[in-house]
Amino acid sequence: MKYILRRVVPVVLAFGLVGCSVTSQDTVMTTEKRTGGFLGLSTKSDIDVDTPKAFAEVQKVVIGGFKVGFNQSKKLQKKAGGMFSGGMGGNSTGLVKLDGVSPEVHQRIVNEAHEKFVQALIAQGYEVLPRETFTGNPAYAGTTEYDFPYKHDQSGLFSSYGVGTFYSPSQIGPKQPVFFGEIQGVTGGLGTSNPGIAVAKFGEQTGAHVINVTYLLDFAGAGGHAGGSFSTLGVGQVMSVDAGLLGIGSGYMSTFGNKVGKLTLGQPIGSDIAFATIENTTSSAEVGLETALNVFTAVLGGGTNQTREFVFHADPDKYALAAIDALDKANAALVSKMAELR
Repeated sequence: MKYILRRVVPVVLAFGLVGCSVTSQDTVMTTEKRTGGFLGLSTKSDIDVDTPKAFAEVQKVVIGGFKVGFNQSKKLQKKAGGMFSGGMGGNSTGLVKLDGVSPEVHQRIVNEAHEKFVQALIAQGYEVLPRETFTGNPAYAGTTEYDFPYKHDQSGLFSSYGVGTFYSPSQIGPKQPVFFGEIQGVTGGLGTSNPGIAVAKFGEQTGAHVINVTYLLDFAGAGGHAGGSFSTLGVGQVMSVDAGLLGIGSGYMSTFGNKVGKLTLGQPIGSDIAFATIENTTSSAEVGLETALNVFTAVLGGGTNQTREFVFHADPDKYALAAIDALDKANAALVSKMAELR
């Protein structure tokens, strides 16, 4: 038995190195194209439109909500698999965290993004009403408001990865409603306390349209491949608007109505500005334990895995430049599409 292990272990180790791999690069990555449809064979649209008629002939608008979320940690993964993998697939995982960016920097970014969004609306010919015309209207009374910054934690019980924070611009203040679909798992309020009810009443009374905007900024990208018996993962920096939503309303939502609509980004919008250096913080003890476990599971016919932890040490000024660059592009894309539908 010992002789067999002496012969098998080197082979397993060699296979494990090929079976999975996690690396990093300091150069800026490009955003990955998102696919959909049957077997993921089609590329998603840059912007998806829900109820185009809701954007038709719009002139007066008021910004009911504007928020930007910043991803602070995430889990990236490439999974091997397939009917011919024989149980020897390799899963490659990167656990990444952001370091060096203060809440003050995030707040400054959000303030500028909001200001430029307003400017983009005006440049397209929209009349932007003061927000107080909406929040001061009796229709808004009783609407649920949330405190910002708002921490959104999807990390799970045994992991700290998957945490982000949403900020409200100073122009709006530390409290604002959360509209449907803006933050995963947050309904925005029940019954008449939901902001959608206030929007409907306000729109019917005044004829104005209420806009709500939410962006989620990400700092890390992933490349690599996954086959039947192997996987590779490349982790790198890329500032991108990973998710974006622009909602509009002037009445009640209904199955056949056209008073409520939305635009959502089908593809992430990235910046090519570098902002961080990346450090592999995986300890030698963790690597040793993982290697031993891979040997054990591979001898028994299981798959090998590799997990590495990385810290993105960001330069605050460069981070802000990259974030504003990506947000400017997202603002332009959504407002241009909105105007196109008018």
